[in-house]
Amino acid sequence: MASVAKCLGIMAASSFVGASGASYYFQSKLNKKAVQDAQAIAKNGKIPIGGRTPDGKMWDGAISVEDFQKNLNKQTKIAALIKGVGAAIFTTLISGLALLLKAKIK
Repeated sequence: MASVAKCLGIMAASSFVGASGASYYFQSKLNKKAVQDAQAIAKNGKIPIGGRTPDGKMWDGAISVEDFQKNLNKQTKIAALIKGVGAAIFTTLISGLALLLKAKIK
């Protein structure tokens, strides 16, 4: 039983590291492009933004390029963590089923 738990742990850990690392790597490349585009759009170091308030009124605002980049990095880290956890759970389930089927066949 210990070897099964060890196998599932190794599979989960490697899947978590691989999925979260790949997700972070590819998303960080897209973030660099988004920051470059934001810098091209920025006026006086601010990116114009706007939208609607909950009561329906329009508002105009601005965000600095540095804050935009910080927000992107934070979202990238959270997304990579979530994808890593999901991949680890999925891989553990598949590995467990494979080990269970192997034990049933013998």
